[in-house]
Amino acid sequence: MEVATQAEFDEILSQHNNIQYVDAIFTDLCGYVRGKRFPVLEANKIFSDGVLLPFSAFYLDVLGGVTNTLNLGWTDGDPDGVLVPVKGSIKPVPWDERFLQVLITMRKEQENWGVIQDPSEVDPRNILKKVMKNFKNTGLKPVVAFELEFYLLDKNRDEFGKPIPAEGANKTHVYGIPDLDLFGKLFDDINKNCEMQNIPATTASSEFAAGQYEINLKHTGDLLKAADDAALLRRIIKETSERHGYEATFMAKPFLDQTGNGMHLHLSVYDENEKNIFATSNRYGNKKLKSAIAGFQSMFYDSFPIFIPNRNGYRRIETRNFVPVNTSWSWNRRDVSLRIPAGSNDAKRIEHRVASSDANPYLVLACLLAGLHNGLTNELTPSNQVDFDNNEGADKEADIDMPKNMDQALARFQSSKLLKKYLGKEYLDLYTAAKQGEIDHVESSFVPREEYDLYL
Repeated sequence: MEVATQAEFDEILSQHNNIQYVDAIFTDLCGYVRGKRFPVLEANKIFSDGVLLPFSAFYLDVLGGVTNTLNLGWTDGDPDGVLVPVKGSIKPVPWDERFLQVLITMRKEQENWGVIQDPSEVDPRNILKKVMKNFKNTGLKPVVAFELEFYLLDKNRDEFGKPIPAEGANKTHVYGIPDLDLFGKLFDDINKNCEMQNIPATTASSEFAAGQYEINLKHTGDLLKAADDAALLRRIIKETSERHGYEATFMAKPFLDQTGNGMHLHLSVYDENEKNIFATSNRYGNKKLKSAIAGFQSMFYDSFPIFIPNRNGYRRIETRNFVPVNTSWSWNRRDVSLRIPAGSNDAKRIEHRVASSDANPYLVLACLLAGLHNGLTNELTPSNQVDFDNNEGADKEADIDMPKNMDQALARFQSSKLLKKYLGKEYLDLYTAAKQGEIDHVESSFVPREEYDLYL
């Protein structure tokens, strides 16, 4: 593990005036950024002793509770672990010049700071590292790019407590430049803030609903940083929007009558000579690309609790809406789940269109890499190809085997032999327990207004 040092911190600190605090941050199981704030005069502890936090901080539910069905955090006394700073991750906080931030990651033990120790697998970042090891010594280098969709909302809600698109965003102009200009200063600041934190944001576009946008990240072979960047991009978008008077949401389906928010990943693989192994003139790909698609299909539904991590996300999965409803794949079609985008032969890649935009990017990428490795290693053959010239549509009907809700998805997830092989049985059990506890927590926390209308 490459740990940030005191010397690295001192160098960054010397480049910024008026720093008063350092935020040591990480991403939990639900994809939320959490952490601990240190006065700058105490921040050297991060780089000498690490950051003490309970392991349970990594499996809190969406309401911030320790409500897993394994009762971890209660029966085990809620013990602390040590989080160490990640090399190269010390950055200024763009929206407050008094702050620096540094990514931290959990390791197994508290003692023996100077001894190299295994990473703790309660940390989603370490689950991704674990799956990445499968590509070591294979000569294969996966390359990935994240795309994140989100809505800009008014800070106020309507009379029923439901969200309202940001003022001015009252029409759908997909790819409309005026829609970007409407919030031009906000997008300018998002780009500047990304530059300050070395997050390679590229294109922005308006999407298929009023107030919906997408920001893309540049493709990279640094897979850990790709997931770091996706997690931090969401934070930048939300914080920057807040300071412009808006609320940004990555919620999968904030409006029932509008399109949902997806996290799309573009993935290709390069060999030792930096050649794309998917490169071909065949629009439907070569044998290796098809094996990769088959690998994604092999654990497609098994991974649904990672791809679609809460009950709202299953509202997004509906026919005729350019979202996955089966394991279909094709060239240059957005109604399939696994799309081969148009482009040059050398840029051949697969777009995985399944995940909700609020999913945990570390875990989503871990599942994709697991599927990729399984497909390439076993030279699998894909099914459910849809011809580009098909006029009936790939998403005309939903697959009856597709999980319809979190309960169905968790049952399949926990019994998945392939995911146990790649992610480990312990993490599957932990994730399942946390999500089952979350379901119970949410259901017992409030009575929806609609329930009063139905039963009062």
